[in-house]
Parts: sequence; structure tokens; C-alpha cells
Amino acid sequence: MHDILKVCLGVFCLSAVWSQDLQQVMGIVGESITFEIPNLQPNTEITWRYGPISAPGNATPIVRIINRTIETVHERFKTRLQLVNNTDSLRINNLQEADSGFYQVEEFRKNGFLKKFQLTVYNPVPMPHVKKMNGSVELGNRTCTLLCSVGDPSVVTVSWMIDGKSLSTTQLKLTQGYNVTYTCVASNPASNQTVTVIPSDYCLDKGHGAVTQCNHYIVIIALCLSWLSL
Repeated sequence: MHDILKVCLGVFCLSAVWSQDLQQVMGIVGESITFEIPNLQPNTEITWRYGPISAPGNATPIVRIINRTIETVHERFKTRLQLVNNTDSLRINNLQEADSGFYQVEEFRKNGFLKKFQLTVYNPVPMPHVKKMNGSVELGNRTCTLLCSVGDPSVVTVSWMIDGKSLSTTQLKLTQGYNVTYTCVASNPASNQTVTVIPSDYCLDKGHGAVTQCNHYIVIIALCLSWLSL
């Protein structure tokens, strides 16, 4: 029992230490992210370390920088790390989901970290799709329902919006207002994709519109013939 308490206390203390001055950073698979750190003297030697989410204290050196030059780099990050604009700030290119975790930078032979980051890498948000669902009649009114969805709804949040306000639903049910513009938004914490639609493009019967226009022409022709017969 005492051993379990010691382990729990150790995990709690480690989490408390890591939460201090920890900067949250988000990235997208295939893109890049930059860890910004304060300006250092040009001849400063620093080491960047990485630890997985499951074990933030188990940090492995991934790159050693001397005089703003990368000297050694971990095989996993090879060809993907670079320094930014002759500084010690570090950029990771071609992000992968496995890059999520804790990163820390420390000055060589000195105690304490210069800065700590928690990186979370997300997949790109897929483009949402809009389709008309089968119509129904509610309280005597014909309802047009538009569904907005993505291929894998578990990885993103999907919702309809109007005038910048979320409707908190993926199904847009309308009995009127077909000419109002609505926007479907698919998002995760790192990015979003939007599709803007006018319900009349989906809900109105195109054939009915053609018949109505034809009727207008018939009326015009009838009036013309009536005028000519006078």
C-alpha cells in the first residue's frame, strides 16, 4: 500500500513540475511547427530532449546545437529538424502523429530547463460533405433536411453555422428560408474546413422551377397574341 502511495505521489509531483511554464503547441500532420526560445549567446551549447505523453520525465536527447549549428540529431528526426533564422529556435518539418509529446531545451552543463513544450499533432481536417436527406412532412409543412458530415466523425467536430453562430447540430431542418446562406464547419483544435451552401440549391424542386418559368412565358405569349388581335 505504501509503495502504491509513493508511486502515485511521484507521478503527481512529476506532473506538477511539468505543468510549470509548460507551453502548449498544436501541429498538423505533414506541416511544420517551430519551438520559439529566448535569444542566447551565439556560442551557447544546448540540447533538445523529447519525452512521450505517457512518460514526460523519460526524455531522450534528440538534437545537440553548438554555436547555432546542429551537431548531432536523433535518427528519428533526421532531415526533419532545422534552426530558424540563425537562432536556436527549433523547427520540426513533416510532422507525424508520433511527434506528439513533451519537448524541453536545456543549456549544456547547467541545471534547469530554458523552456518546455507540449506538442499535440492532429490529422488534417477532411472537407465536409452536404447532402439532402429524404423529405418529411411535419405539422402540415414539408421539411427539407440537409446533413453535413465527414468520413470519420470521431476525429472532428461538425456543426452548422449561420451568421457566425453555431447551431450545434449536423442536421439542418428547414421549412422556409431556403435562400439564407448556411455554413457547415468541420474542425479539430488545430484546423478547420468549411462548406457554404444555400438550401434552395438542394431543397427546391428544379422541375417545379422550370414549369413555373414556362408558365410565365405562356402568359406573355398569350398577352402578345391578344394585343395583336385587337
